[in-house]
Amino acid sequence: MGKNSRLASGFGVMAAGVALLVGAATGVAGAERALTAQEQVFVSYLQAHGELLQDQDQQLAAIDVGKTDCTALASGITKEQLSEQLPGGAAEKEEALLFLDAATAAGSLCG
Repeated sequence: MGKNSRLASGFGVMAAGVALLVGAATGVAGAERALTAQEQVFVSYLQAHGELLQDQDQQLAAIDVGKTDCTALASGITKEQLSEQLPGGAAEKEEALLFLDAATAAGSLCG
């Protein structure tokens, strides 16, 4: 099987907290939502490359990371410039580059 994603796991905790706050504000706690076609392509790409996004909270957190990459790219930052700015060691950069590749894959979030 694949590896656990430190990036997605960390953001999963944050997304779970946000989902809880939004759910409390709207009166709907823990409601699941269907992924859009672009989001599904993104998640499938990550899973095909070994990322274990085991629940929807982790998937939505990963999607948030991908959308942030798309926003940066749309503002004129190139993929190469963005990858140079990524924090962390080699393993973290490799994982962040995977998220960037997933976001820019055909039919994915930046498409």
